[in-house]
Amino acid sequence: MARKQSDSSTGRRTFIKAAGAAGIAGLAGCTGGGGSGSGGGNGSSAGSSGSGTTTLQFWTLFAGGDGEAMKAMVDQFNAEHDSIQVERQRQPFAEYYDKLFTAMTGGNAPDLAVFHTTELQRFVQAMQPLGDLLSDGAGDAYVSSIWDQTQYEGSRVALPLDTHPNGLYYNKDIFEEAGLDPESPPTSFAELQEAANAVESETDYLAFSPDPYNRFQVRQYIAWLRGRGGSFLSDDKTSAEFGGSDGVALGEFYGNITGDWGWDQADATENRGTKAFRSGDMAMTINGTWYFGVLQQQDFGWGMAKPFVGPGQETDLTWANSHTLGVPAGTDKAQAAAEAAEWLTQNSLTWGTDAGHLPAASSVLQSDELQSATVWEKTLSTYNEMAQNGSLAYMPSTENNQDYQRPVNKAIQQIYSGQAAAADAIPTAAEQVTSNLQG
Repeated sequence: MARKQSDSSTGRRTFIKAAGAAGIAGLAGCTGGGGSGSGGGNGSSAGSSGSGTTTLQFWTLFAGGDGEAMKAMVDQFNAEHDSIQVERQRQPFAEYYDKLFTAMTGGNAPDLAVFHTTELQRFVQAMQPLGDLLSDGAGDAYVSSIWDQTQYEGSRVALPLDTHPNGLYYNKDIFEEAGLDPESPPTSFAELQEAANAVESETDYLAFSPDPYNRFQVRQYIAWLRGRGGSFLSDDKTSAEFGGSDGVALGEFYGNITGDWGWDQADATENRGTKAFRSGDMAMTINGTWYFGVLQQQDFGWGMAKPFVGPGQETDLTWANSHTLGVPAGTDKAQAAAEAAEWLTQNSLTWGTDAGHLPAASSVLQSDELQSATVWEKTLSTYNEMAQNGSLAYMPSTENNQDYQRPVNKAIQQIYSGQAAAADAIPTAAEQVTSNLQG
């Protein structure tokens, strides 16, 4: 045990050194402090009670339906366990990772926390390796393509709760008005063109938006780029490789949607596309698992299909990310935290039925309870096929993902709104990404 504590302390010192004192000081105002009402730290408020129960502080970023689902799971865990109890602390989504970074570098970390897979590299040096803390054969409990995303350089650093990929959502009522079969969504670029052109010519509705939020364009761009045989970053993640012909051709696709083809407005205003789809004014869009709960509240017929509709696709891929549970290094409750993480990630039925995400645990995916639920019929059965077939394209995890996300998002926003040509914007973005990664 002393050996593990030494390794954890070394990891934390390395993490703090990499972060830099100025960076830590700049984030200090975001932390919640260490008092009993702050939700942080490993002091007496987070320790064991007089009855011998280990109490874990668990940080999450979930709100809305996700938050309610996680609350239900934690409540169930607490009801079924005496020796371990979990205190769930929800942090604001926009501030979550900065607050977690500050807590983990300042020695005031929670005992258990949620991490997206794309954030693992940023935090890995201050995370407790889980290999020796897990039950025998733990890896066999999860879908392999999701499980593989929770290790870093051979070390198991987190357990997967889910995967939440993108799918193609479409309005069946608009399809009917356009003379299309509402039960036959497009499955290729050629079929997307046919359907979108029909909507554009036969109705007054918008046809298609590849990113309805107009701020996450890099997600599906990377998946479609890889699907057409292109590369996004070099293997060592030190330079961009999307500035060539494949990257530009895909950028031109985004420009044609609002330009020559007229499938959508040349307007990259944030959330404009999702507002249009939710109000019944857009026929098709790309969105994630969480959209199920949103669309269940709408009054039009809708469907969801695999989003393999990018141009020039040789391999079927879609963007995906995963919520994972990890244990910050330095906690004296690492074993209990790992046990709680295993239970929560392997008893995640509510995470599928209520939050709409695809559970990573194979037993949950194969359960009658999930497969008889509405969400399975509407979305999760299709997402499960993609996960089982290895069709998930995870974005690179770097020390600062904004180094590549911001330039690509900006470039596609400019292309989409008609402010720049793909031949100029994509190579410029690639140069900026390389500069950022090497800076």
